[in-house]
Amino acid sequence: MRDQIISEYHNLLTSDESLSEELFARLKAKMRAYRMLYGERELGVSLRPHFLTRQQYDNLAYQAELLASAMDIVAAAALAEPMWLNHLGLTPEEQRWASADPGYSLPAINTRVDGFLFGDEVRFVEYNAENPSSLTDQPGLNEILFELRAMQSVAERYRLRQFTPVVSLLQSLMETWREWGGTGAPHIAILDWANLPTEHEFLLLRNFFSGSGLPTIICTPDELEYSNGKLRRGDFVIDLVYKRIVISEFMSCYDDTHPLVQAYFNHDVCLINPFRCKILHKKASFDLLTEDACQSWFSDAQRAMIRSCVPWTRMVRERKTTYRGNEIDLLEFVRRNREQFILKPNDEYGGRGVQFGQRVTASEWDTALNDALQGNFVVQELIALHTEEFPIFNDREWHLQPMFVDTNPFLFRGKVDGVMVRLADTPVVNVTSGGGETGFFVLEAD
Repeated sequence: MRDQIISEYHNLLTSDESLSEELFARLKAKMRAYRMLYGERELGVSLRPHFLTRQQYDNLAYQAELLASAMDIVAAAALAEPMWLNHLGLTPEEQRWASADPGYSLPAINTRVDGFLFGDEVRFVEYNAENPSSLTDQPGLNEILFELRAMQSVAERYRLRQFTPVVSLLQSLMETWREWGGTGAPHIAILDWANLPTEHEFLLLRNFFSGSGLPTIICTPDELEYSNGKLRRGDFVIDLVYKRIVISEFMSCYDDTHPLVQAYFNHDVCLINPFRCKILHKKASFDLLTEDACQSWFSDAQRAMIRSCVPWTRMVRERKTTYRGNEIDLLEFVRRNREQFILKPNDEYGGRGVQFGQRVTASEWDTALNDALQGNFVVQELIALHTEEFPIFNDREWHLQPMFVDTNPFLFRGKVDGVMVRLADTPVVNVTSGGGETGFFVLEAD
C-alpha cells in the first residue's frame, strides 16, 4: 500500500498545474507564520510527507521502546559502578553531577532515537537524551502540506494518522513533576542560550504550556538567581526547568555555584532532563549495548533488538575487544577495514566531527584515528543507507530527487509518540548540517 500511495501522490503532483512559484511562496510564508524555521531557514523542503504503514510504525515504536529500556539499564549500571562512567567518557564533573539524585526514577524523560527504516528493517545510530529538538514541527508541517491537492486527495481516500508530540511532552513533564514531589501547576522555565536557531520552537512550547495553564518563560542561564530555596528569573519563581541547553556547553561556562546547579543539588527545582541524562547521551552508550561482556544485563527481547537494530560501536582506545564474537585489536582492525566504519565525537551534535572511512583515503583515516585517540571519539560500524525519492521544491520549481531520510521516534518516559523526519542529499542527515524536514503520517487503511 505504501508504494502504491507514494506513486499516486507523485502522479498527482505531476498533473497539478497549480504547482507554481505563487504556491511555493505561499508554503514558505506559512512556514514563517507557523514558525517552522531553523534560524531564518524554512524547515520544510518536500511536497510530500513521509508515509509509513501501521506495521512499520508499530515495529519502529516497539524497537525504540526496547532501546530506551536498555539504555535505562546502562545508566543504572554506570551509576552503580563508576568504572562504567569512565568507560563512557564522562568527565569527573559530569560524573559528579550525574550522581546527584534528580528526585525521580528515570535518567531521562524526553528523548529521541535517530534511526533509519528500510522496509521492515530498523537501524538506530544515536540516542539523543538531552531534550531533543523539533517536537513542535510535525503538526505544523503536516498542516502546511494540506495546501497541496495531492495531499488533500490522498487524505480523502485513505485513513491517515498523525501525532502531536507536545501533548505527550506536557503529560510526561507533569507526571515527572508529581513524582518529584510537586503539587499543583508548576511554573516552568525553558532554558537555553539566547538567539539560537531553535528559538522558534521555544516560543511554540511556551505558548502551548501557558495555554495549558502552566505559566512559562524562556530564559538564559545568566538570568537565573537562587536564594531562600527558590530559583528565580526576576520576580518569576521557577518550579520546573525544561532544560534545552546542552550540558557540556553549560559546564564550559559554569560550575557548582551556578543558581541552577545549587537549586538542583538542594532539591529545590525539578530539572528535566536531569544532569544524569548525559550518561545516555554519550555515543559510547552504544559501546555498552553492543559489548559482549554486558549482554547479561539485558532481557531476551532487548538483546534481540540490539542484534538487529544497534550497530557495533566502541570507544576509540588502545584496546582488545570483540567483533562478531572474535577478539580483535581495535585500532589495527578499524584501520585495516576503514570502509566499514565511521568516527563520531562522543559528545557532539549536528553532525559535527563525523568522518566516514569510505569517504577518505587510508592516510586521512590514519590521521583521523590518531586524532580520535587523543580525543573523545567512538567508532561505529557503518550501516547500509538507501535513498528514497521525494518531491523537493525551492522558490521556483520542484523535482523528484533521491534523498537520505531518517525517521526518529520521540520517547516520553520510555513511550513513543510521533517522529521527526529529516531529509538530506548526503548521508549526514541533520538540519544543523543543512538538511530539512517533512511531514509524517501513518497509513492506517483505505
